[in-house]
Amino acid sequence: MIAKYPYRNIFIIVLLCSFIILMVFVYSSQKNNSLEKYENEKDGEKTISPSINGIKYMINNKDDSIQSFLVNGRQWNEDIVTIIKSYVEEKNLKHLLNVGCHIGSVCLPVSLVIDNVSAIEAYPETYNHLLENIKLNNITNVKTYNLAVGNKEEDVFFIGEDSYCPIENANKIINNKGGMHVFTEEDIEKNVRSANLTDKKIKSKMNKLDNLDIDNFDIMLVDIEGYEYEFLLGAKEKIKKNKPIIIAEIWNDNARSKENMPTTRDDIIKYIENLDYKLVKNIEEDFIFMPI
Repeated sequence: MIAKYPYRNIFIIVLLCSFIILMVFVYSSQKNNSLEKYENEKDGEKTISPSINGIKYMINNKDDSIQSFLVNGRQWNEDIVTIIKSYVEEKNLKHLLNVGCHIGSVCLPVSLVIDNVSAIEAYPETYNHLLENIKLNNITNVKTYNLAVGNKEEDVFFIGEDSYCPIENANKIINNKGGMHVFTEEDIEKNVRSANLTDKKIKSKMNKLDNLDIDNFDIMLVDIEGYEYEFLLGAKEKIKKNKPIIIAEIWNDNARSKENMPTTRDDIIKYIENLDYKLVKNIEEDFIFMPI
């Protein structure tokens, strides 16, 4: 039987073929895009966060506890950033010392409202990430130091990248580089602060703050994963000289006990108070001290 409208049938066939070809092309494009995205994530391709309090951040691990905040446009440790900025304005502060600054999620937004920032970060990978963020934002008033600060001059080591922590039942730092610990040889011998998790593959130097070329700071933020007592011992003279406002993370006694630490939270508070300071406020584990 001969079709009544042969050209119409040919047109329909051509149209169907074109539609099929288009669908195949779209599917292939989506598949290639998905594969490219997967390869980029697998290879650690970096992205840039939205601007947060005037600062953008390089993101190299979207699952990291801090970077997951930043990539979604959220300020990490927002309460502390707000408090420091308010002190800068109210008290006309000029120089922030940030000990344990990580990738700069606190000190970089503060750098926009203060004259100078000294930023100390011990872990080399995190320190390099900090430098990337400084460069990304064209910041020129932040001086950086890649070392640990304590009460001795010696080599220090870090938690191994593949180490499993029985206390937390997980890899302690795979998505939490902000939780990186530094260890002296003595720490490793006594297994203080999970020092048994080091593989000694990466090391850095430790020095006392009293020995460094950092001076005339009027506010100090300390977040060094349980090492604050040793830091304070080596920073005593600079603290007494400069009398900065002190904001320090101080672990609770339960955490300190689990990590075989010989000091209590109250020991740390009393030590700072004995330097002529008054505890005025705390936000969870961050304690704020004012010079008397």
